[in-house]
This record gives sequence, C-alpha cells and structure tokens, in this order.
Amino acid sequence: MLNDTFIFLDEFSDTELYIFLNRCKEKILKFIWKEKNIEIIGKYQEQLESCYSTEESFDLPEIGYDAVVYKVLSKVEEEYFEWLDFSDWNDCLSIEISIYNYPDEIRNLDNEIIWTKENIKKEHMDIINQKNKKLEEQKKRGREYFKYLDELEILKREKVNTPKREEELIKKIEEREEIGRQYAEYKRNLKKWIKFMKKYLTNNEYTY
Repeated sequence: MLNDTFIFLDEFSDTELYIFLNRCKEKILKFIWKEKNIEIIGKYQEQLESCYSTEESFDLPEIGYDAVVYKVLSKVEEEYFEWLDFSDWNDCLSIEISIYNYPDEIRNLDNEIIWTKENIKKEHMDIINQKNKKLEEQKKRGREYFKYLDELEILKREKVNTPKREEELIKKIEEREEIGRQYAEYKRNLKKWIKFMKKYLTNNEYTY
C-alpha cells in the first residue's frame, strides 16, 4: 500500500457495505461510530460510483471507492466534520456512507442492528485502517510541531530556557517542520469547510 499513489477498492460482493445499502429496502437508517460516539440518522438519496479520497496537504495514497449519499436527519456536532464526509447535496446536509468512513453498525428505526463492520472484507478494512492510522500519526506530529514552537517561545520570553533544552526543542521543531506546514494547511482548510457547512447545523430537523 505505502508505495501506491492510488488504490481502488473493488466492492463487488454481497457482504460489502455499498452493495448492502443499495439493496436495503429501508430508506431511513441509523449509522453508528462507537469509538467517536457518533450516531447519524440518514435518508437515502443516491449512489455515487468511482469516488476517491484525498487528504489535502498530507502525502497519503488516494483511495477510490463507491458510496451512498444520505440526507442527514439528526443533530450534527461541529467536531463531526473532522471525522466524517459531509456535503451540501441539493442544498441540504448530507453524508457519504462508504468503506472509506464505514460505521461500526447500521440500525433501522426500530433500533435493530441490520449490518455490522464485520461484513466488510478484511483486506479492505486493512487498507482504510492503515491510511487512517498514518493520517492520525501525521496530525499528531503536526500538533507536536506547534507545541514545541510554543514551548520554545515561552521559555525565551520568560528567560528560563537552558542551552540544552533549547537545543532539544530546536531539533524537534526542525524534524517536524514539513509536517507542521502540512498540518497548518489542513487546519485552515478544515476551518473554512466548517464555516461553510455551519449553515446546516442550526436547521437540521428530523423530518421525512
């Protein structure tokens, strides 16, 4: 995976998420991401083929995938935008459900579990999980870059820095300078996107 610049996930199996969603007779579903404590209620809108993921600013492989778009009917918190793929489909808040941001569970409106991530091919999950892990590692190093910059500035301003600590901080900063630039660009893009999408946060209603 690490040597590839583009990977397309071939989702032609009855157990795959994309196929399941398109065959599901229930058009309103609950999508649950347990680790992030997120539950999204969505109404089926359309299917999308040959999409691709690209993490702006970060040097990671692009992943091609098929997705299904759902109009969001439930409340969305601002922090969700960092984790999930929302859009303004037909001027309403929508979300792409795909292998790229697969939920842990899908439930119907009776709260019955009708699908779990165990139905995804392991090799597909591995590709997604490896990329997500790499992305989180890069974000972590980006945050460290600014943390060390701040520490160095504070030590100098308060005149309590020692030559040894200053040397250590400068080394850490230099090691993370490129990823720090990428992380800053990522945060700027995310801030602009959240500002654009905020108009949908106040008028989401559970109506269908």
